[in-house]
Amino acid sequence: MAGILGRIGDLISANVNAMLDGAEDPEKMANEYLRQLTNEVYEVRTGVAAAMADEAKLEQRRIASFGEVSQWQSKAEAALRAGDEQLAKAALARKLQAQKIAEQYQAQETAQEEQVSAMQNALVQLETRIAEVKAKKELIIAKKNRAQTQEALQRTAQHMGSISALDKLDQLEERVDDKLARADAMQKLEQGSLEARFQDLEKKTEVDSELAEMKRKLGIA
Repeated sequence: MAGILGRIGDLISANVNAMLDGAEDPEKMANEYLRQLTNEVYEVRTGVAAAMADEAKLEQRRIASFGEVSQWQSKAEAALRAGDEQLAKAALARKLQAQKIAEQYQAQETAQEEQVSAMQNALVQLETRIAEVKAKKELIIAKKNRAQTQEALQRTAQHMGSISALDKLDQLEERVDDKLARADAMQKLEQGSLEARFQDLEKKTEVDSELAEMKRKLGIA
């Protein structure tokens, strides 16, 4: 266990920012560091499980040993009440023996609890460090992609001459907007002309109807 905790201490104490910032290939370094951390996580989890199982066994033996102490105490009292001091002494001797064994199990259980706690804390530290390194790695990748995009834009701008790529896009967008505006205006003109003709037709129809009604009233054929 000491070896595992020592390795974990070395991994956790490493300055992640300094290590990655100073690396020739930070992303590769982050992947290697994550691999080491992940391996340790697996080993620590296995160790924690085994240590907890041992702790449970020690607890059962401690409980059984103290139960045996109580039993020999009861037997000594029963022998003494019966007037058999020799039998009472024998029972007390067995009680003392069981007491020592029970105390030893109790001490081992306490030490085992401390080991389990230490390994659980190490596991939390490892998982926290893994999350930290993953976040740092994502940041490195984002910076790398942004740098590559900027380089690509610069190369494109140089290739297109004195007018930048953004200026070219602005000019193209302006020409498209002009064409759309002219098309919209023509559509409105055509729509307006068509509506005007229909309005004239409606007026003419109304006048013809009025004239026919007037002729009918006056009896003019």
